[in-house]
Amino acid sequence: MLPALSSLTSDAPRPEARRWKAATGRRPVVLSGVPLLRGAFAPCEPAPATLERLAGALRLHVLPKGAIAAMPDNHPPSWWLVAEGRIVVGRIGADGGLVENRVLGPGQWLDLASAWLESDWIESAVCPARVTLAALPLEHLLEAARQDPALQRAVGLVMAERIRQLTDGRHELATKDVLGRLAAWLLREPFEAAGKDRSVRLPVQKRSIARQLVMAQATLSRCFRRLVELGCIEMHGYVVLIRDVPALQALAGEAPAR
Repeated sequence: MLPALSSLTSDAPRPEARRWKAATGRRPVVLSGVPLLRGAFAPCEPAPATLERLAGALRLHVLPKGAIAAMPDNHPPSWWLVAEGRIVVGRIGADGGLVENRVLGPGQWLDLASAWLESDWIESAVCPARVTLAALPLEHLLEAARQDPALQRAVGLVMAERIRQLTDGRHELATKDVLGRLAAWLLREPFEAAGKDRSVRLPVQKRSIARQLVMAQATLSRCFRRLVELGCIEMHGYVVLIRDVPALQALAGEAPAR
């Protein structure tokens, strides 16, 4: 049977939650809710008092390694945020396995839609290892937004960004070749400045990236080699140094940033 969520904040945790926690021997999660929410709502800046209020409403849940089977029983509609660990998100393929489309880490929203639809998870997901989720009840979010215009804007931008990601994903599959898809993926990844270049650390193994970009792992390796040959990037293990951002943007079919 697939593992369910185990609540750390419930007043009366379910028996399976107690058994799971006892089996791991791990201490309860201590979450710095305000910094987590501040990053999740960036670039908007809700008032400090608003973030404190929302942090107090967060409900923490631990997921063991494996597929996410279901939400906790009688859980209020919530926005779900990754607080600790990584989650692989996608859809179930014809063979019953997960077809990956993105990997989420701390401070990234896992699910925004189910709260509005009062449904179960909209997407399928797998935890490669132990993960902690923070559930922000929609009732508390909307009440705080009524009093803080900055939070209202943050809520709108978070949902708009998710729509943009979905639209871009469909467009890329329909219009871009494999090299263009990899170029666009690299440009979206978080990076650190390295002089005039960008340093990107690959967050997952290359086979996971290949599944996200809907290509074979061998094809992905060829694409990386081709980008090196073109002078766009340098490869240093799992660190990619982007040497020519405009050239990568051209391959991705994106206009240079102004």
